[in-house]
Amino acid sequence: MKKENRISSILLIIAMAVISILITGCWPTGQLISETMGIDLNEALEVNATIVIYKGNLEIKGISQSALLTSNFSYNLERWFPRISYMVENGIGNLKITQDNEKSNTTQLVNNWLLLFNSMVPLSLDIIMGSAESHLNLNSINLTDLKAAIGTGDTVIDLTGDYQNYINIYLLGGIGHTTLNLSRGVKTGILIEGTLNRIKCDKDFHRINHYYFNSASVFEEKKINITIFSGIGIIEINLI
Repeated sequence: MKKENRISSILLIIAMAVISILITGCWPTGQLISETMGIDLNEALEVNATIVIYKGNLEIKGISQSALLTSNFSYNLERWFPRISYMVENGIGNLKITQDNEKSNTTQLVNNWLLLFNSMVPLSLDIIMGSAESHLNLNSINLTDLKAAIGTGDTVIDLTGDYQNYINIYLLGGIGHTTLNLSRGVKTGILIEGTLNRIKCDKDFHRINHYYFNSASVFEEKKINITIFSGIGIIEINLI
C-alpha cells in the first residue's frame, strides 16, 4: 500500500471514530479518579440539598460529624466531575451537587457518589436520579422532607429512622424497581397517584382505594406522609 493510501486510510478511520462519538455519545473513558471533599456547615441551622445524578451509583448516609458533608466521588469520565455549590443565608444552607448530562454509552463507565451528611442538622433533600443505582439510607439523617424523581435504575430508600418531626415525602416513580423501607411502629400514610405502578405493599398496611396506612396510624395523625406519583416500574413497600 502506498504511503498516501495508508495516510488516507488512517484519516478515514479517525474521522469515522469522531463521527461515531458525536452521534452515539460514546466518549472514551480515562483513568479512574477518586476525590474526597468536605463542606463545613458555616453556621447553618438547617440545610436544603439538591442532588442531580444522571448516570452512576448514588449512596447517601448520615454520620456523626461536625461538617455538613463528607463526600467521595469516583469516576472515569472527566466531564462528569460533579458541580458543587454551597451558601448560607439567614441560617439556612443551600447545597447543590449536580452532574452534567453528558451522554455515554460505554459499558466501562464508573461514576460512584458517596455522600455522608451530618446526622444532626435538619436536612431537606431534592434528588433527581437518571439511570442511577441509588441507596438512600435516610434512617440516620435528621430528615425534614424528601422529593425524589426516580429514573431507570433500582432505588432503595430507607426511612426507618426515629424522626423527631413530621415528614412529607414526594416520589416520582420511574421504570426501575423501587424499594421503600418503613418503620413498623411509626405512623405512616401513603397516597398512590396514577395507575401504572405495580405496588407490592406489606400485608400489615391497610388500604382504602389508593391510600395505604399502617396499623400504628389507624386513629392517629400520620408522622410520615408519602405521595407516590406513578411511573411504570415496581414499587415495593416494606415494614421493618
